Amino acid sequence: GEHKMNGVERVERERRTRKVSQRVRVFDEDQRRQIILKRLKLLEDDHWQEERRRDDDAEDEDYVLSASSGDEVAVGTSKRPKKKKTNKKRDAWAAAQQCKSLQEVLDEAQYHQYPSWVPTYLSVAAAPSRYPPRRFCSVSGVAGKYRCPMTGDYLGSLDAYNTHRETRLRGLI
Repeated sequence: GEHKMNGVERVERERRTRKVSQRVRVFDEDQRRQIILKRLKLLEDDHWQEERRRDDDAEDEDYVLSASSGDEVAVGTSKRPKKKKTNKKRDAWAAAQQCKSLQEVLDEAQYHQYPSWVPTYLSVAAAPSRYPPRRFCSVSGVAGKYRCPMTGDYLGSLDAYNTHRETRLRGLI
């Protein structure tokens, strides 16, 4: 049926929802996985950076269409092309300032405002792995088959143990 609320007619949603749901395409698990992978790839390919965007906005020039050729001509005071000055220390400092800690990211996301049923970084959990933990050599990064008797670090070979002994056990032996 129809309801009147403040002089405005409202149609029940059930009828409209049924019509819309018939047109919605249903994806199986493989198609969903492909869509997710495509979205992730697009995100990885997008190297957008906040700093680069600010620099581009600051350096915009006025462009005027020339009457004869129809090409855009840059209007400026100098006839030589401008060379962009780069300050390596400033760029390194700006890059370091853009890095955020996990706590800062979590604070900005304001997860306390989400309903309890919405999964977030804080509430999501995964079951323990069915596989045993992988152990890597603390020196070379290869599979660690052996352990240091003093520190318990995993080591991949006798050479790695000698390096470990010379560097990390220097004060302990």
